[in-house]
Amino acid sequence: MELRADRIYAAFLKLTRRLSNRQMMMLLAVVVGALAGLGTYLFEMLLYAIKTGLTNWFPVDSAHFLFLIYPAVGIILATLFVRYIVRDNISEGVTRVLYAMSSRNSRIAAHNCWTSIVGGATTIGFGGSVGPEAPIVLTGAAIGSNISRLVHLNYKHSTLLLCCGAGAALAAIFKAPITGVVFVLEILMLDITAASVIPLLIASITATTIAFTFRGFDPILAVTLAPEDAFELWQIPLFILLGVLCGLMAWYFTSMNARIGDLFKRIDRQYKKWILGGAILGILIFVFPPLYGEGYEGFTSLMHGNEQELFNNSLFYRFRNIDWVVVLFVIATMFFKVIAMASTNAAGGVGGTFAPSLFVGAFTGASLALICNLLFHWEVSIVSFTLVGMAGVMSGVMNAPLTSIFLIAELSNGYGLFIPLMITACISFAVDYYL
Repeated sequence: MELRADRIYAAFLKLTRRLSNRQMMMLLAVVVGALAGLGTYLFEMLLYAIKTGLTNWFPVDSAHFLFLIYPAVGIILATLFVRYIVRDNISEGVTRVLYAMSSRNSRIAAHNCWTSIVGGATTIGFGGSVGPEAPIVLTGAAIGSNISRLVHLNYKHSTLLLCCGAGAALAAIFKAPITGVVFVLEILMLDITAASVIPLLIASITATTIAFTFRGFDPILAVTLAPEDAFELWQIPLFILLGVLCGLMAWYFTSMNARIGDLFKRIDRQYKKWILGGAILGILIFVFPPLYGEGYEGFTSLMHGNEQELFNNSLFYRFRNIDWVVVLFVIATMFFKVIAMASTNAAGGVGGTFAPSLFVGAFTGASLALICNLLFHWEVSIVSFTLVGMAGVMSGVMNAPLTSIFLIAELSNGYGLFIPLMITACISFAVDYYL
């Protein structure tokens, strides 16, 4: 292995002997961005294959008993994979990246280039109610870290390449290059200099190009704002209210996640965690099918005004056309998503809180819009409030208002909601901060 690494390093020196350090980092950023984009694509294909194979044949008009079993199977498989094959902690991807930057000279184990893909796809594909972004970010960061190790970079350049990988992976999964850059600057706190930002931009653009090549140009949420979804001044008080609600939901999100984590830590045997976590998750998904997996289909249905699709595979399918049942179902799903996510991670699953925070935010915004429309007949846009709610809760949970604002702006194919995004994200961040 060392001989192969030495040969790679010698070939690298030969290829880059005429390049300056800045040019060399730009070249490496292209390599890291391309590999991170390919890793993201492999993750999504594996996740899609597992999820489709397990659930695509379920009848939509009734609940299926396998929803009670799948999540426990996924958690058990992921736990066994981590314990006996990986033999390392691969959960909480963003936390692992920050720890590597601060305490391990930006070195991440080579196995993280693929193990997070397998563990995360298995957990989510079988119904684990967590997000794919944390495993993907860890995968991209590991790619950058290990390339820097191969070419013998110093700590400063290794950290830059690690951040390029993390930002590129996030950019690829959302097809949102600006979000990848802002995420690194805001959460990983990379220095804002030309020598740092330019390679980061190159890596994010490269990864997004790879995503476009393999997955097409359609945005991940495939939503476009119609004229009736445009921001109007009279809606400002509603967006202020939404910001407060998102801040409260962000506080509920983080505090409930911590409490459930503490509960599972007090359980001494892993099989007991499997039983408890599998039971909680299985029952919740059986009653509320939108909790299955990362939940993108759920808030996509909300944004397209197809609230009835949330009732597919549900016990409540025959009540899908009753307005007040829809509102209650959306609110209940919003609160139980946090419990499902926390139980998945605490029981041994591999995933993150990024997508769940977007899910909870989408359902928070949709709940407010649905209530306003049902009680006051205001014709509030569910699309715009769903999108803005996503930014609001994510801002509070991740402490990243800028990342949340730019992510939703890119996902919605424009900046028509920029003002309400700023209002709601900032208020949510402030409410969660002071709670």
